Amino acid sequence: MRKVSLSLLWLFLLLGVVACSSDDGQELLPLGDGGDVEEDVYVPDTLELEPLDLNAVNLPPEPDYSDPDMWFIQEAMLGKTDLDVFYTCPTEVITDYISGWKTYGHMNVYDENQRKAFSPDFDKAVPVFGITANLYSFYYRQVTLQSFASESTLASRFPYAFQDIKRAFNYYLEHFNNGRPFIIAGYSQGGKATVEMLKELQPSHMKRLVAAYVIGYKITEEDLLSPNIVPATGASDVGVTCCFSSVGDERSIWPIIQEPVACAINPVNWKIDDTPAEISWVQRVDPDRPVTVRKDMDRNIMFVDNYIVEDFGFYPVTWIMGKKNYHRYEFTLYAPSITQNIAQRYAAFQSIPTGIKPIRW
Repeated sequence: MRKVSLSLLWLFLLLGVVACSSDDGQELLPLGDGGDVEEDVYVPDTLELEPLDLNAVNLPPEPDYSDPDMWFIQEAMLGKTDLDVFYTCPTEVITDYISGWKTYGHMNVYDENQRKAFSPDFDKAVPVFGITANLYSFYYRQVTLQSFASESTLASRFPYAFQDIKRAFNYYLEHFNNGRPFIIAGYSQGGKATVEMLKELQPSHMKRLVAAYVIGYKITEEDLLSPNIVPATGASDVGVTCCFSSVGDERSIWPIIQEPVACAINPVNWKIDDTPAEISWVQRVDPDRPVTVRKDMDRNIMFVDNYIVEDFGFYPVTWIMGKKNYHRYEFTLYAPSITQNIAQRYAAFQSIPTGIKPIRW
């Protein structure tokens, strides 16, 4: 009887060790208060938050990411796919503003007018990312477009925006992701955030990173020193970063976001040489010629030919740089191609024998 009891004790101890560990080094903890185990809970690694001097700049209130109003979540694909996209939106707050006798250079996520300017970016992201994946995006104290007037202003303000982005990513990992594979994507200021996020991802994150998309922003040689930033070289490589930004001519390049660029990939044919690709879904200047996009090998930027802007309107980047800076129109030009490519890369990810599968829904 004693031998049987000791054998059962060792068995329970062994099961306890197995139940509290996972293949990728992440901890699985039982629910409850020590009673019967109902299910396993995925406990992710999170990004480290840097101490910041909150007196160095005037900051609006911090977003509370436990508040649903701070999120845009499109989960139409939940249960149909295991893939998530964590997406950081571009800059929509244009100028610094005065409130209570203070000048602010960051978005106030509780200000209704600023939220209205920001929220259309969520809707634009749905047909790009929400068709093939579960989309998670959020409000954050982004820096104003005016902040991009100089490198020094941007450098002093961006860390506070990036801290919000990291907090949002940590909340996403802890409350929404449940161990699923994911894509990190960002447009413009969101592209800058994506580059910086990649540098801070831990090995447990990289195992589940299908790809990253840096849209309308640059990756520099210094950025490539990070082992986490591996430039994409084709349509179906995984764990890589796809970077692209578009103009009609070299005079329209906006240096602070578009040069120097160390790597880029054509977001239509997914090649890294200068082979042109045709775009059939946008309007043409000359109806007898196709719209084409070609990678300039010297500048690592996309040159788009024969494209006519359909809704020029007033947008500061386009207005300042002219109609041939297509920073505002990256989704217009490439949305169908990006959507298809996400499916390609995820299929390749799933085919890897050691590919990470979600622990549970």
